[in-house]
Amino acid sequence: MKHLIKTAVLASTLAFAVPQAAQAQDEYPLTGAEWIEITGIDIHDGAGYKYATHLADAWRKNMDYSVEQGWIESYEIWSNTHARKGEPDLWLITRFDQFATNAEYEERGRKVRAMMQRTITQLNSESGNRAEYRTILGDVLAKRLVWRD
Repeated sequence: MKHLIKTAVLASTLAFAVPQAAQAQDEYPLTGAEWIEITGIDIHDGAGYKYATHLADAWRKNMDYSVEQGWIESYEIWSNTHARKGEPDLWLITRFDQFATNAEYEERGRKVRAMMQRTITQLNSESGNRAEYRTILGDVLAKRLVWRD
């Protein structure tokens, strides 16, 4: 009888312990660390200097401001040294932790326009003018993963 009671107690204890052990093992071994947006840019023949000047001026000013505000973690420009036909010449890379809400997005736009001393119309016109010497081939949004140690 003692043996039967010990077995019953042990069985009931294991019944509660096993789901907890299984639950602890039910975590994915990787977790998200940051978002990375990658924009592929094709620079038209002979326009490398003109586009580099835009990046070094207005684009950099905007990106530095975004880092200062804490909206993004960092940004980089990568060159495709041996670009084949149809591949980007440059990749513009932005790293950030989280997406802005709609309200935050609107507020950021207002702050950037004030900092750049431009209206929406002016910024759209300037962006359209860059189509003369560069083409955006596409964007990739990736999530960097790290070990869940």
